[in-house]
Amino acid sequence: MNKIKFLFVCLLSFSVLTACNGATEESQNKGQDKSVVTAEDDKSNDSTKKEVVADNENVSMDNVTVIESELAFAFDYEDVEQLREDSELAVEGLVMSTENYVYMDEETGEGEPFTKLSFKINKVLNGDSSLEGKEITVLEQGGYITAKQSGMGEKFPDLTEEELNETFFIIPDGHRPSVKGDELVAFLTSQTDGFETGFDFYIFIGVYQSKFEYDEDSEEYARPSEDFDELIGEAETQKEKEVIEEEIQIEEDLNTEVTKLVK
Repeated sequence: MNKIKFLFVCLLSFSVLTACNGATEESQNKGQDKSVVTAEDDKSNDSTKKEVVADNENVSMDNVTVIESELAFAFDYEDVEQLREDSELAVEGLVMSTENYVYMDEETGEGEPFTKLSFKINKVLNGDSSLEGKEITVLEQGGYITAKQSGMGEKFPDLTEEELNETFFIIPDGHRPSVKGDELVAFLTSQTDGFETGFDFYIFIGVYQSKFEYDEDSEEYARPSEDFDELIGEAETQKEKEVIEEEIQIEEDLNTEVTKLVK
């Protein structure tokens, strides 16, 4: 791993993703943890790069380093009712376009990467029905950020301009941010205390825990999940295998419930 990637991974491990925590005091207490726990070292394979860079004409695949961050959740969403209760708006719709967005903290000079979605609402499942047929802006955690935007210039003054301009693509728990054409069910909130952007926007509650992408093969909506086949293969005991199988069932039931909401 080169020097700049090593320094960036160390910095990411201790960063705080303030904007994507729960919408209300309640959901802040039982939503995702604010801290990035670790950042894995070698997630920058070519197939991943092609997938995440393809939607952005301004970023060359050659100068992007993909880093997978790991989030710690204090609360796991395992049923539709909890998602509906904690969200302000539940919708089904289509990602019309995306663009990079880096939120800069004026006090610290450090940025956080997001993907800014233009999202057309086809159906309101819960919340303001007048939004049906309209486009809203959704900020999704993860996306492109340069070393300079992350505040590394202040922390490591010996870095060259070339190193500071190196681009990283941050993927929360290995689940890429949405791209143009994604058909989603999303549980959202506009309550983002202390996070000022100058434009109106929504965020996913629980990051990707509240995002369900339509699968044409199964004709179901499914949220990003672990590679359960790999986890079962790595299970060392029958008990571990049973726990993973329970998680698989929870995911399947939840995906079925969300699909029923739309249909």
